[in-house]
Amino acid sequence: MLYVSILTSDRNLDPELWAVIWNAKAPDDLKLHGAYNLAGNKRLYLWETDSVAGLQFMDNFNFIGELVTYPAFDRTNGWIAAFAGDLEAFEQANTANAVRLGIPEEQIPRRVEVAVDLRRRGLEAPNREAARRAAREWVSLQAGQ
Repeated sequence: MLYVSILTSDRNLDPELWAVIWNAKAPDDLKLHGAYNLAGNKRLYLWETDSVAGLQFMDNFNFIGELVTYPAFDRTNGWIAAFAGDLEAFEQANTANAVRLGIPEEQIPRRVEVAVDLRRRGLEAPNREAARRAAREWVSLQAGQ
């Protein structure tokens, strides 16, 4: 499972943070994908584990600050398509995600069609307010079905 954690800690305690983490023993299945210093006293960690031991290792950060952790679901391909305004790429990513989630095969085309319809309405809207209006209309349409 992929996780995103944000650590808030006093930077004056960095020596203690480093000592505690170097002292801890990370399990083999814990993979750190990225660690980023944010503005102020925050750091972001992108990591993966499938074990309780991995979660317990990350709990070591709570001895120095407060670590808030969220499970993360990779939707990068859909966002890449959105940034590029590429409906075809979005459709492919959405279809692949539905297959990965185990959605019954006969339900996938309609599910993807509905998702693409919303994106198309936004893409074709002449401005931001029209895009928001189109989204509200889309929501109403979905509620009626």
